[in-house]
Amino acid sequence: MADSDEVRRILASPGTLPYDVRKETALCLASHLSGNSSRKAPGETVDAIDKVIASAEWVRMTETAEKNDLMPKLVLCTVLTELFASLDRGTDVSDGMRASWNKVSSLAGTMDIITSLTPSAGSVRDAHLELITNARNFGTIIERNDDLRWIANVMRSMGSEMIGHKRRGPRIGRRILAAVDTSKSMYGEPEIIAKGLLLALTKRMLADRRDVDALLYSSGLPVLSPSRGRDMMDLISFRSGQGGPFADALRMLLSGMKDGSVANIDVILVSKGAGVLNDPNLTKEWESFRMNNNVRVITAVPGGGDACGLTELSDDIVIFNDETMNKGAGEFARLVDLLY
Repeated sequence: MADSDEVRRILASPGTLPYDVRKETALCLASHLSGNSSRKAPGETVDAIDKVIASAEWVRMTETAEKNDLMPKLVLCTVLTELFASLDRGTDVSDGMRASWNKVSSLAGTMDIITSLTPSAGSVRDAHLELITNARNFGTIIERNDDLRWIANVMRSMGSEMIGHKRRGPRIGRRILAAVDTSKSMYGEPEIIAKGLLLALTKRMLADRRDVDALLYSSGLPVLSPSRGRDMMDLISFRSGQGGPFADALRMLLSGMKDGSVANIDVILVSKGAGVLNDPNLTKEWESFRMNNNVRVITAVPGGGDACGLTELSDDIVIFNDETMNKGAGEFARLVDLLY
């Protein structure tokens, strides 16, 4: 096929997409249309290109791409995928452009929410790259936009408790390990609160250069650092429901911490509190570990009323439910104070 006036001057203006991206898109489109030329009238490929350039969806996508330096590659990938699928189905090019715009629009909105969730400004790009390039997260995260907005609201609520809150001196050197229950009791609201809590806490602790790590029981994931964009994406895309009894989780935690590398740390047990410990030997072993390693233990209860069987394992309890989060009880501020 001829270059169709260089594929309508590289898909023409609005031109907010970088030239090389528009050129690549145009060449791919030209190649695809040329490959189907045996079943198209001579002027049909030119008409198809004109439809792409003239579509409102193309204008909106190029304008959206201008707002984020990762968006051009996203637009390119999405346009080629959806547009070629439309052409292969024999449907009008405009249908492919509408599908492209709907997908880009959804993902752009998701990326905006993720920007608000990311604790570290330096990890925003990393999180966006993970969203765009990781096929598992790409679809899963978009499907959970409502969850993301809910997590963002939890973070804002917890962050508001720190406004005007008098800071204590930083407790330099104490690592924070959040051990998160992933059993069925955590599914739904408790899981959302737990994720918001971990991200808000990570953001707060970064100000004093304190690390927050998260261990999700029975997830198959390694210890995560929510301050890193890709770890954050794994955290927010994870769903609870597969974890076993909390006693098993506690045994796993003890086993992993016996090498002495976790001395002088703060452990936050994140669980709805439904766990029942009826093994006195396990409780005794936990107490011995805490005392011998200078470990402080705080149980954070998301979506529940009390810590139930976890009370005797803990130095302090913080409760995150509708009452404490809506009535300004300041549980998040109290948790921060406990960590100093």
